[in-house]
Amino acid sequence: MPNNASLHTARAFLSQNLPYGDEEEPSVLVLHPQWTHVDPFALSIIAAWGGWCVRNGKKILVENLGKHADYAARMKLFQYLAVDYSPPVKEHEEAGRFLPLTQVQTYPQLTQVIGNISALLHLNTEPDALAAVQYCVSELIRNVLEHSGSPEGAFVCTHRYVGKGPKRVTIAVSDCGQGIASHLAHNFPEAMTDDRIALGLAMRPGITGAVKGMYGTPENAGAGLFITRSIAKGTGGYFLLMSGDAVYRLRRSNTPDEQISLFFEAYDEPNYNLWALPSIWLGTTVAVEIRTDKIEDFQGFFQWIRKQMPARKTISKRINFT
Repeated sequence: MPNNASLHTARAFLSQNLPYGDEEEPSVLVLHPQWTHVDPFALSIIAAWGGWCVRNGKKILVENLGKHADYAARMKLFQYLAVDYSPPVKEHEEAGRFLPLTQVQTYPQLTQVIGNISALLHLNTEPDALAAVQYCVSELIRNVLEHSGSPEGAFVCTHRYVGKGPKRVTIAVSDCGQGIASHLAHNFPEAMTDDRIALGLAMRPGITGAVKGMYGTPENAGAGLFITRSIAKGTGGYFLLMSGDAVYRLRRSNTPDEQISLFFEAYDEPNYNLWALPSIWLGTTVAVEIRTDKIEDFQGFFQWIRKQMPARKTISKRINFT
């Protein structure tokens, strides 16, 4: 674990890790001795990995555990690693704007998470931002419950950043299930030949055939990842998808022209990274960054994007973001 594990530094974090290691050896999480910043992206990955280790009877050892890990402890990371560590309780500690790591294995648990988002992220006065965050969380967790086959379900984590710089919410959902390629292989055998192909298919609307979500209709089925990627892009945020040995990251869009262009094929995007991992990830991780200060009309944007999907072409019409 480097001292900065975020969507911006995702490649450095992912390239340093072999999550499943030697079956005969204990699993080890090495923290930076002066760990300073970690995003939900990294927390959800480590929690899902911890669930896999517990499932397989592997003890987890943590090195450099100390005061600098207090934030991770408040986010409930160590309870999913079966590691005993509790941060000291501080008097008058300011309420955090985050949903701590939460394991979701059932639809009632998903409903509870969606209900908690407004209060925990303090979004009750920003209905459009709340709707965008709830949509993304709902779709990403539903994907895990419907497709992953993971006994642990989904590990979700969110954090709202309201200090200096842009106002944003980062969301991450991870699992250690069958992965995207295996899920798509029945209808798309080519997905098993290359995880990059599998990721590209998963981000294309209408491929997975998922059931409708909170805002969904039968016409939206299988479009959750595509719409989530569009929300991130439309607000100028990151989107990351990882499964098998491949990682796709859509970088931040900084200009209006970049933000209003829809690309149904993820690899047609002009502003993305595609990496190979040193070791496969047994499951799927999705992370999305939403610029909440850029959302003006979420429902209008959602309906606009849905109407464009059948055309399967680049759209130049302006989206309702400011």
